[in-house]
Amino acid sequence: MHRARHCHALFLLLGISFPSPFVRADPVEEWKAKLSAVKVERFVGAPGYCEGPSWRDGELIFCSTGLLRVTRDHKLRRYLDVSPAGTYLLSNGHLLICDNKLPALLDLAPDGKVGVVVEKYERKKLNSLNDVTVDRDGNVYWTDPSGSSREHPVGCIFRVTPEGTVTRLADDLAFPNGLEVDPDNRYLYVIESRTAKVLRYDLPARGKPLGKPIVFFALGGSGGDGCAFDAAGNFWIADFHRADTKRGRITVLNPQAHILGYLPIPAGQVSNLTFGGAKYDELFVTTGDPAAVFHARIGVPGFKGFPAKPLKILRHLDLKPLDEPLPGK
Repeated sequence: MHRARHCHALFLLLGISFPSPFVRADPVEEWKAKLSAVKVERFVGAPGYCEGPSWRDGELIFCSTGLLRVTRDHKLRRYLDVSPAGTYLLSNGHLLICDNKLPALLDLAPDGKVGVVVEKYERKKLNSLNDVTVDRDGNVYWTDPSGSSREHPVGCIFRVTPEGTVTRLADDLAFPNGLEVDPDNRYLYVIESRTAKVLRYDLPARGKPLGKPIVFFALGGSGGDGCAFDAAGNFWIADFHRADTKRGRITVLNPQAHILGYLPIPAGQVSNLTFGGAKYDELFVTTGDPAAVFHARIGVPGFKGFPAKPLKILRHLDLKPLDEPLPGK
């Protein structure tokens, strides 16, 4: 045994190399194999187009005809009478909701109180709210895509600090959609749907606007929608619809924007995703055609987000959580 080690060292000194039986497999091939073995199953059907999911203590909350939830015993319930597009669960149990009924950024507290975090910018009512995320300092970011297109890029990104200061960070975007902050708190990633690109911004210093983005990845197809990070910093994108398959999928990128693989979803449109489950290593994917949530045990832990900071509440709404049964499909 010792002689073999000495010979190996001598060969290295002489510049002689030889194949090793312990060479690690290509990580991309490992990912592709892992994703190809994942079984995707329908978790629950819904009465309308689904998006904006969050996992909260054994229950799935998502946006459809109001804010809906799937209980621990797998019953579908109408949870809140709002018109939501996105949600984000904070580590203190508060749920942020992008509501387009008021419209406003709402805070649903664990005790059921619904507070308004933002409803105006420069004394004007908000236009629309699509998706939402939070950084390490507790700043909340959301996208406003309404009325924007490739030909008419008027979409915006907003931020509100925990103290309540609202800033429009970026504009002139062609339908900004899903957005996330990476686990290292360095970048803000934004899906620009109409250009089918993933944009990456350096997170700005406190009180500063966003700078110019880079194109992190050209997604192609009909563009992306929502997104999420896993704990290792890989980026999972709801790849909305692919013309060749007539289906959507999840595209997984590493931090260097290399494709790790795809997870096909049996639906015409894939809108968003979240990690959840007992070990936070399962995937819940919202869809259209059919309007449903799909589930996959992927064995990859998701990023749970940063510690929450209390947000300034402008006022509370006379709006109570519901427990209205709905037929699951």
